[in-house]
This record gives sequence, structure tokens and C-alpha cells, in this order.
Amino acid sequence: MLFTPTPQIDLLTHPLFVRLTTEHQFQVLTSENFTDVAKKEGTTLLLFIENPNRMKETMDALVITPELVSVFPTIENKAVVIPPESRKLAIQYGFKRWPAIVLLRDGRYLGAVDGLRLWSELLSETNTILQSQPKYPPSIGIDVRAV
Repeated sequence: MLFTPTPQIDLLTHPLFVRLTTEHQFQVLTSENFTDVAKKEGTTLLLFIENPNRMKETMDALVITPELVSVFPTIENKAVVIPPESRKLAIQYGFKRWPAIVLLRDGRYLGAVDGLRLWSELLSETNTILQSQPKYPPSIGIDVRAV
């Protein structure tokens, strides 16, 4: 039996990524423009993705996320954080699984959905997050309580 290697995916030229950024108008974020987009007024969705050659779920996220945005018209700004910057920038939001969707309101953290979910779970979690009040991301701050 002859071994045939799996062809490598070039994320930035893949039709699903091109569709995400052109048809669905997701802004591509890097370290240079991340802060400006993350601090925009309104509700912002940040899609953090990993190299699809290492994490195949990335390709699923490129299809699912625009569908999610179409269900929630209050999401005004949408962007995709590409590798390798996604690993560096993800630290500030404390999610543990990839891909991840981070939701912000007026630049403030609302919550994150990390990893892939069943569609009904994704809708429910996103709805709950969008109805919540801004808070500190899990990786920032120390829980302080009055004694």
C-alpha cells in the first residue's frame, strides 16, 4: 500500500477563508490592528482560529461562524484572528479550546464559546453571553471579595 500525504491547506487562500472575509465581511486581525477592532463600539465577535493543518476544526468554524452571526443581528463587528497571532492574542481571553468565539460589547469582554458545539448549544451559549453584562475575562484579574 502506497502512502499518500494529505495536502497542506493554505488558510489565507482557501475558498472558505476567502468567503469568510469577502462575502461575510469578517475583518482579518493581526497584532497590528487587533486593539482597534477589539475596542470598537457595539457588539463584536472575534473568531480565533488555529492552523487548519494542525486543527481541522478550524475549517468547520469558518462555515459555522457566519451562520451564527446571521442569527444574532446585534453583532455589528466581526473579525477573524489568524495564526500565529491568534495564540498570542488569545491569552488575554482565557479560553481553553480551539477554535473559539469571543464576544465583546464596546470593547469589554462578555464571554467566549470555546471549541465546537452542537448548533443548539452554540445558539444557547451565544444568546446567554450576548444578554450578559461585561466582566473581566477569566485570565485577567484576581477575584476579590470583601471579608
